[in-house]
Amino acid sequence: MATPVQADRVHVLQRLRDLRDWAHFIHDSITMDQPYETGKQDLLVAYLGDEFLREFANDSASLARRIELMIEKVEASAAPAGKAEIPSR
Repeated sequence: MATPVQADRVHVLQRLRDLRDWAHFIHDSITMDQPYETGKQDLLVAYLGDEFLREFANDSASLARRIELMIEKVEASAAPAGKAEIPSR
């Protein structure tokens, strides 16, 4: 088992960015055919229905936007670096 990692700001931001990227990947995978997978959209509509796919696409886009807001809030909450404690002569 892996040793637990004490989460710090950098670690949390990286995980949030990973989640945001996955949300974009999910959205793109549901809403677009890639050149190597023509017909995927038609197949998904046939199996799941247009309304379900539209809602799923909206949900995944919304999730990406909300994660982006989380990233912005964490980045904005960082205290500015203080001056170094170097004694002057």
